[in-house]
Amino acid sequence: MKKIATSFLALFLMVWTLQAQELPQPSPYAEVMQRVGLTDISMEYSRPGVKDRVIFGDLEPFDQVWRTGANSSTKIEFSSDVKIGGVEVKAGKYSIMSMPGKEMWKVYINTDLGVQEGSYKAENNVAEVSVKPIKTDKTVETLSFWFSNVKGESVDLMFAWENTSLVIPIEVAAKEAAMENIDSKIKEIENAYGVYNNSAKYYLTNDLDLEKALAWSEKSVEIAQKFWNVQTLSKIQYAMGNKKEAIKTAELSLKLSEEADYQPYIKMNKENIAKWSK
Repeated sequence: MKKIATSFLALFLMVWTLQAQELPQPSPYAEVMQRVGLTDISMEYSRPGVKDRVIFGDLEPFDQVWRTGANSSTKIEFSSDVKIGGVEVKAGKYSIMSMPGKEMWKVYINTDLGVQEGSYKAENNVAEVSVKPIKTDKTVETLSFWFSNVKGESVDLMFAWENTSLVIPIEVAAKEAAMENIDSKIKEIENAYGVYNNSAKYYLTNDLDLEKALAWSEKSVEIAQKFWNVQTLSKIQYAMGNKKEAIKTAELSLKLSEEADYQPYIKMNKENIAKWSK
């Protein structure tokens, strides 16, 4: 009896091992991610190939919902709230379903992470976006997602397979998040002149409240005069129309950068002084 039990156990383990065997998949798993502003966007999907088939209008019929990939559902995750095609989507993880069409595609952001074509429910969509497909002469053999045109508060999610590609615009609220981080950091570290300078530079670069930028920049210089934070102050003064003050401050930054023998700031200050003196 003991021998029979042992033999059965050995057979069970052998079968389990064979079933658990990892083999190459015809539609391999892939991941892609991108940080936009302060938002992390990540995707996980499987990548089927064309394999001499007609894809859209045949393998994937027009006007029918599709998981936008192979195997399990294609998923996308946002670390903070975003807008997809102008539609607000809360932070979280979602599946991407779509409906290919000859003239227009529908892209659905869906809360059901295990969704398949047969289980899709429109009431689980948090966003529905219309996207015009772009026809290409070159065949893309393997289904691909990637991020392109990355800017401070936006990015394009790109899709391509066979001779069809999509551009799905995503927007993030980087400025609002950055402003909140600046306020909290300044409250946390009272005498960090670098924090004041970075905050002032961010407001200047992004056309935000220059009065606030000026106050932070002056505070930074008051704590410690460095060629780099003095130069920030000069640029804010110039942006506010105080040309004489800006030139005078730039001359101080030039002097400090020459003492530090830091050539990039020597060059920038000389160029600014020459331009502002005209």
